[in-house]
Amino acid sequence: MTEGKGGSRAPSLVELFRQHWFEAAGEYIPVASGADLGELLVQFIRGNGIASVVLAGPPLTSSVGEALAGGVEILADFGRETHDREVALEHCGDAGAGITGVDALIAATGTLVVTSRGRGDRLVSSLPPVHMVVASEAPVFSDLETFLKAAPRDLSFSFITGPSRTADIEKRLVLGAHGPKRVIVWGPE
Repeated sequence: MTEGKGGSRAPSLVELFRQHWFEAAGEYIPVASGADLGELLVQFIRGNGIASVVLAGPPLTSSVGEALAGGVEILADFGRETHDREVALEHCGDAGAGITGVDALIAATGTLVVTSRGRGDRLVSSLPPVHMVVASEAPVFSDLETFLKAAPRDLSFSFITGPSRTADIEKRLVLGAHGPKRVIVWGPE
């Protein structure tokens, strides 16, 4: 936390990210340092009536997958298994939630950055109706330009700012029309 003009406190990058993330209809659950993230995820999944999940590959930690294995039905774990396209589409389409890691957070826009290094990330983050994002260890960049200056040049990126949305012909906003209806970030306090 920094001191702004006139003695007011300027928001931290995490606070700024959360503010913009909420404005985009995203959900955010702060995770205390040292908290048992796997147990928190299991409680959330059970408490929200989610029957099954799919897991993306790295940067999602293997410890999350291990924690979920005992308490949640995992249809596919892209970090441990290789699936052909048809099987992957079926698993991701049938799952109640997809769980991915994230490579970075962009504070100025409330945007998640997922790189092409994780297996299954795009399917896991876009097909199930709920996308849960493990971001407790992700670096937070002030803006897109700052991220791009530090980003690896050999990867492609997906940028996610809140749940899927579209406006129909009558200009009514509909969430979840072409992707998840809910996107929940487990991030730093």
